[in-house]
Amino acid sequence: MKTFTSKVEFLRQVFGSVEIARDGVNVAVKCPACSDDSQKRKFSINTDTWKCHCWVCGVKGRNPYRLFKDHIGNEVAEFFKGTFLQGVNFENTSLDILKDKIEIPKGFIPLFLDKRHIDPDVKNCLSYLRSRGITRRDLWYFKMGTSLNGRFRRRIIIPSFDSDGELNYFSARSIDNSSRKYINSKASKTDIIFNEINVDWSRELTITEGPFDLFKSNQNTTCILGSSFHEGTYLFKRVVANKTPILIALDRDMRKKSVKMAELLLSYDCKVRLIDLGKFNDVGEMTSDQFLKARKDAIVWNRFLSMRQRISSIRTGSLV
Repeated sequence: MKTFTSKVEFLRQVFGSVEIARDGVNVAVKCPACSDDSQKRKFSINTDTWKCHCWVCGVKGRNPYRLFKDHIGNEVAEFFKGTFLQGVNFENTSLDILKDKIEIPKGFIPLFLDKRHIDPDVKNCLSYLRSRGITRRDLWYFKMGTSLNGRFRRRIIIPSFDSDGELNYFSARSIDNSSRKYINSKASKTDIIFNEINVDWSRELTITEGPFDLFKSNQNTTCILGSSFHEGTYLFKRVVANKTPILIALDRDMRKKSVKMAELLLSYDCKVRLIDLGKFNDVGEMTSDQFLKARKDAIVWNRFLSMRQRISSIRTGSLV
């Protein structure tokens, strides 16, 4: 069995500089798939399992064999295979996302194609979307659909795609006053970025609460699906790795959550702005023009505002 030292020495010969994490297992190197001379070490490799992941370009793999073969050279790849991966089946070894396959609900009907569907439930779905100000362009852009099968009937299905165009999530919203407003896929919300395929990490990224908020937001946007946002989430890691400016546009009753997100991002030297929704409860209630105005007037979060927020949250009489 190869030692940690021998593994690190091999990686150092391949990549040059190697940064060893405090856990003594993970190491970080420059990513051959996307790096340039100025890029920091953002390609993480677990030396126990050899699973690897770049936090900048998003490439992932069961091990870096394919990465070596495609970007460094066949000789290095074969040496790595023969030295460190004895007994590994290479038929399916590739740089791919390590997750369970997500499948769209059976009987999916693309609403952007079925403008005149004869089924009344499909018609009602289209009428509901029109009542929410959803345009045909939105139907195409977000690939919205519905289904006539079982629990997905009379629901708007909003699929999400990763950076490679693969389905990584879906959310199905009821058009009725259902006790269960959303039915979501079983993928972990913290391990995916909703519609990552549309994200431009070099421009300000709007983060909303849910999928229906995306329709009124600007084009470069994603949502956290009502989940948390912390150092362990995939979205956070991509944001920090790319130093992406962030516009936080969560629901109005999520003010504390928004401030917590802003403070966390600020601690990593990311530029952050917070939007004021005014009389609206969420972005989804706004028109696109109303959102654009609110976006223009969003405040830049800074350390002074962060300190003032903390002071204002102290209960009266708690200072002595």
